[in-house]
Amino acid sequence: MPDIRLMSTGVPNLDAVLGGGIPVYSLNILAGSPGSGKTILAQQILFNSIQHHPQTKGIYLSTLSEPSVKVVRYMQYFDFFDGAAFGEQVIYRDLGGFLYEQPLSGLAEQIVTLVHQYQAEILVIDSFKAIHDLTENLGEFRRFCYDLSVRLASARCTTFLVTESDRTQITQGAEFAIADGIFYLCMSKIGGEQSRFFQIYKLRGRDSQMEAFPFTISSSGVRIFSPALTLRRQRSNLEREEQCLHTGISGLDPLLKGGIPLGRSIILSGVSGTGKTTFGLQFLITGAANNERGLLFSFEETADRLYKTAAGFGWDLAPYIAQDILRIVFVPQTDIRLEEQLENIVEAVENFQPRRFVLDSLSVFLYKVNDSATQREKTFQLATIVQRVGGVGLLISDIPAEEKYRLSRFGVEETIADGTIVLSTEVTGKRRDRYIEVFKMRAADYISGRHRLEITPHGIEVLYLGGQTAPSSELTTPPTLTFEPLQGLIQGELSFNTSWLLQGEPGLGKSTLAYQFAMEGLRRQESVLYIGADVPQQQIRQSLENFGFFPTPYLESGNLLILDVFSAGENSLSLEDPERFLFTVSHFLAQMPRPCRVVLDSLTPLAINYPHADFVTLVHRKNRLLRQPGVVLFDIFLTKILNQSDLYGLLNTFDVVIDLYIPNWGEMNRPGNLGYPSLRVVKSRGTRADTRPYPYRISQTEGIVVQQDYYH
Repeated sequence: MPDIRLMSTGVPNLDAVLGGGIPVYSLNILAGSPGSGKTILAQQILFNSIQHHPQTKGIYLSTLSEPSVKVVRYMQYFDFFDGAAFGEQVIYRDLGGFLYEQPLSGLAEQIVTLVHQYQAEILVIDSFKAIHDLTENLGEFRRFCYDLSVRLASARCTTFLVTESDRTQITQGAEFAIADGIFYLCMSKIGGEQSRFFQIYKLRGRDSQMEAFPFTISSSGVRIFSPALTLRRQRSNLEREEQCLHTGISGLDPLLKGGIPLGRSIILSGVSGTGKTTFGLQFLITGAANNERGLLFSFEETADRLYKTAAGFGWDLAPYIAQDILRIVFVPQTDIRLEEQLENIVEAVENFQPRRFVLDSLSVFLYKVNDSATQREKTFQLATIVQRVGGVGLLISDIPAEEKYRLSRFGVEETIADGTIVLSTEVTGKRRDRYIEVFKMRAADYISGRHRLEITPHGIEVLYLGGQTAPSSELTTPPTLTFEPLQGLIQGELSFNTSWLLQGEPGLGKSTLAYQFAMEGLRRQESVLYIGADVPQQQIRQSLENFGFFPTPYLESGNLLILDVFSAGENSLSLEDPERFLFTVSHFLAQMPRPCRVVLDSLTPLAINYPHADFVTLVHRKNRLLRQPGVVLFDIFLTKILNQSDLYGLLNTFDVVIDLYIPNWGEMNRPGNLGYPSLRVVKSRGTRADTRPYPYRISQTEGIVVQQDYYH
């Protein structure tokens, strides 16, 4: 099937909206209310066509709306008006008098005669509604419309009928039925601003866009804004998306498992004073230092103020601006016209091709928009800009101070963007702490949860130590984990990179079993990090010696490290600050050889210090942070502290759960009321376990000895 030949309108972005242009020899209607821009658009198309095709001629026929002389008077102030073409290539004629004197059949003949006389390829009739209004016989008017359309198409003339009509008349008028194209222009108040819109109602033979596109009228004429059209998402480039961009924020890349994948848009949100602008500047300066282009659109801070802010951290933006590695565009809030500004952002990004893009802020950019659908649409379009250029974009969102637990200003941005990073503050005593949370990172692995953030003299630093690499002595393939008291109770190989929970009532030997777990690891040339939250270091060392195990050589070699909450110095921990507790433990674990056993004796003081829900969350965070290749976690916990719901949440974070308790004899198929202290494997994720209770005794030299043949 042959392609339809198209005529370019020359109106910015209109051809794209039309699917390439106007089909030649078609009959098109420009409809809309007075003042919507119909006459200007028709004139602009007419003159643009003449300028691009010097041999072409066009006719502009006025009826009973505006006289030709008046039309010309005002059109000459537009850039598209060509005085040299006026009267030679663009011929103006007035049909007003003819309408009073001749029937419709004569009018059609007159119009076609003028087209043939001047060999016109483009015809504009303004206003066609005047012809309709002077016709009493609707059947005659329908025949006139049909006859005119056929004869003009035969004359190889592309026609535009300008008419003052509202949306309801489009479905009723005869001229609309025979039209090949119907274009509706209107004015509407959006986001507190009066705006003009262009919409295609009908266009035969073209895959055109039917949504309403905003446009402006300036000295250049009509300009259609079509970011929704030009911003079509490209197919994902999986090879590119596997590459990550380092943020330059100290401690953040480990949370992001290396950085932010290319092509992603990130909502960076937070209340005032959390460091969002500083974050954006640090992100850009890091890229500029690596010769990566960066673009900042600021709607709040001028370029001079941004220079001063950056200088306060020791960052000199001037050299990068001079080398055109970094660009800053400042748009005052009062100058923001949404669609026009979005189009400018598209052009700036497409032309500059930045690797890093920051918009500060999305909240100000959309401050006039109250409609959530529009907020969602514009956020999507900004995200698409980033996706198309293959970089990483930060879209800053200010959270209202009175709603600090929101994820964004409008509540829709985070559902559109690929990722959401939330900055927050919290008052602890007399101190206000800053936090960062990677709330979302689509199709990428990351460490969740809030992490302490500090603004230092050198920029933002995230106090996350979990991303530190293990020492070079780490074994590539750690040996199988063994624990003698459980041999025979768990079928299958125990492994590192797991978390264990030993729970029980007081006096049943929980710490004893923990010491056995540690000693067995040290004897197998594994390292042990022992954390004493119930007893001080010295007592832990003494307990080990009581089993005939002397810890000093292991402490000196670095294979054993004991931390506690009682001692002063670098090996001390604080239970008052859970963030610092995790940072400190993570820091020391990073220095331990692999494989490593981490014993926490016990979780109970943490459970007492914090609300139970917060405690469970803290343990979840601890396990995610510390459970690393070649590391096994072994925690002790006192039973009957948590309610059933919180206890379930706690147990869910562990791979292996062991109970020390005293069952009744009925449970063990023996007569009587109470049995001996017993060990029971409650849970063993990934392996099969015998979950029956097994009696045990505590030996002063061996520790807990399980009676594994009890059921034989």
